[in-house]
Amino acid sequence: MRQGKRVRVVVGAVLGLVAARVAWAHPGRTNSAGCHNNRRTGDYHCHGGGSYSGGWSAPVEAPTRLQVVAIPRARVWINDQYVGLSPTRAIKVGSGSVKVRLEHVALGVHEVTTNAAAGETTELTVRW
Repeated sequence: MRQGKRVRVVVGAVLGLVAARVAWAHPGRTNSAGCHNNRRTGDYHCHGGGSYSGGWSAPVEAPTRLQVVAIPRARVWINDQYVGLSPTRAIKVGSGSVKVRLEHVALGVHEVTTNAAAGETTELTVRW
């Protein structure tokens, strides 16, 4: 075999191996942390940061969130932190007991404690 032909065969084999590795990589619409939801199974998992690391990371638990809807609209505090007027966006909270305080100009102050399920978004609707 000629020297030039050997070099081409070796380069072709190396390129084939690199292409095979890239073909197995699966970044598939990941966020900036390299994670995404699997629509088929419903799980949330990561692919080792923003780039392919050669294997799967352990599934990351989805954050616990709480959204407050007060009727009529009111100012909302979650665990003594002001989050805005209701309806609030879904706020990250620790799972378990969550203290919610509402303030309304005409109706005054109303406090309620609710339980937030770990890894889920809980919507709390309060009617006065």
